[in-house]
Amino acid sequence: MKHELNVSLNQFVFSLSQALDLINPAMADHHKRVAYIALRVAEAAGLSGKAKEDVVIAAALHDIGTLPRQDGAGGGAGSASLHSARFGYQLLRKFKPFEMSARIVRFHCIDWAHGQHREVEGEMVPVGSHIVHLANRVNGLVDRERPILWQASDINARIGALRGEVLMPELIDNFLAVSAKDAFWLDLNASDLLNLMATRISFSTVELDEDALLDFAELLAQIIDFRSRFTATHSSGVAATAATLAQLFGFPEADCKRIQIAGYLHDLGKLAIPAEHLEKNGRLTEEEWMTVRSHPYYTYRILASINGMEDIALWCGVHHERLCGTGYPFGADNPRIPLEARILAVADIFTALTEDRPYRRGLDRESVLDILKKMVANFELDRKVVNVLEANYADLDRARVSAQRVALHDYQSFMEGLTELDLSGARAAHTAWKRHVRDYLDGKDALPREQLISHRECDLGRWYHGEGLRLYGHIPEMHELERPHRMLHELIASLVSHKENGRSSEAELCYAQIGPISDLIVKLLHAIENKAALDVREATAPAAPTPATEEEKRYAAASWWYRAESGSA
Repeated sequence: MKHELNVSLNQFVFSLSQALDLINPAMADHHKRVAYIALRVAEAAGLSGKAKEDVVIAAALHDIGTLPRQDGAGGGAGSASLHSARFGYQLLRKFKPFEMSARIVRFHCIDWAHGQHREVEGEMVPVGSHIVHLANRVNGLVDRERPILWQASDINARIGALRGEVLMPELIDNFLAVSAKDAFWLDLNASDLLNLMATRISFSTVELDEDALLDFAELLAQIIDFRSRFTATHSSGVAATAATLAQLFGFPEADCKRIQIAGYLHDLGKLAIPAEHLEKNGRLTEEEWMTVRSHPYYTYRILASINGMEDIALWCGVHHERLCGTGYPFGADNPRIPLEARILAVADIFTALTEDRPYRRGLDRESVLDILKKMVANFELDRKVVNVLEANYADLDRARVSAQRVALHDYQSFMEGLTELDLSGARAAHTAWKRHVRDYLDGKDALPREQLISHRECDLGRWYHGEGLRLYGHIPEMHELERPHRMLHELIASLVSHKENGRSSEAELCYAQIGPISDLIVKLLHAIENKAALDVREATAPAAPTPATEEEKRYAAASWWYRAESGSA
């Protein structure tokens, strides 16, 4: 018999958004405030029902694709990048109730550009994207250290100054109408902001049976794991191992699935850990280690707020506790650690030790069991669970490997899809720009002069000299691209000069020369896309199945990731 879990979408949404705000105290409640501002602007713009709900969900999760960093970058006004927005879009669109919100997230950092960005990358930009962009800008101007009402007029003026070039004029008018009331600003600092939103919007209720919840948990695991190639398949391995161990202990099928769900979600709190900590190849500093230790606490906090997930929240929250009481974050000891959490703890360490990672190979059976038995002897792990694992080692390892192969394929497809979005977006930006030049010649469009003349100011140029070189600068064709792009804009400079001086025939001759150069630019972008996709496959290819060296075995027992996975000090 299947058990259904009826949850309001806002429980999932704001539990996730809470994780995005945990990394930096200065970001506290950032996503909730952006969601509230977006809600009020959406209301003023006449949105209702599902359209309004989609905007609020997108606003609450708009930074889901941004890697958290130690400095808290990501989440401030204008901090989002097209790449991270596409990352978030790729993650969210897999869950059907989030499909439209995913499209909003994809374009939420796009400037209005006097209407030129109504359409981007061949798609119409949802008005919700412009609403979230405005809401993020507004919240980024709020100084939490100063009385909010003192800032209102200045924020309104600064938002007004972005009319047309950055923000959609009609939405600015909607915002100014809403923000004319003191209550709007005071609401932003209200401790019960979620309750205030609940009085203005009714979120959909989603019915999830165990299978549907398992699918959703797998999506959340990808949100956790796909942020780093170091851990791209870790949660899938833990989930498969934990579920298999639960079966061997004779748990009913429904309980095995819930333990599998816990395996997918056990590291949810790592959304709050800076990316450089998770990817560090070597020992963490004590300060970094203390930050990593916080992740099971955040996992518990996030999941415990969802009705029906209380048991899973507990198992995940204590999976780094140890029977002798030396674990974290609660310092729980033997009687307070349920069997499900003990299974999860062993599954987590087993997976961490056996899986291949880019910087080292997985350990062999003898080495893994040696580490686990030492932890049993130190009263850190449950002896019965480790004994079951030892007796069924081959079956458990097969389950882990099989699950991680599927997860690796999903990760490769995800990253290749992200690369395709980046490069197809660059091509679309170039194609749209070329169309705008034609419209400029025909007197239908008034592109800013800088975009026409400067190879750095058009949409392709901004991408190329920003994210493009950062992400794909190792590919030779990226550097080959600059010369034809510069030549193109030098040609356009001549075109503009002829146009401004009434020499239409000469301007048309210049335009006729654009075609071959444009074709070369598109050809190079295709080559960059193909090589970037190949890089993804090579970077994520499984390590050669050769035995670990003695040095690697010693490293496994002493390195930061072992400390993080085992709870050893």
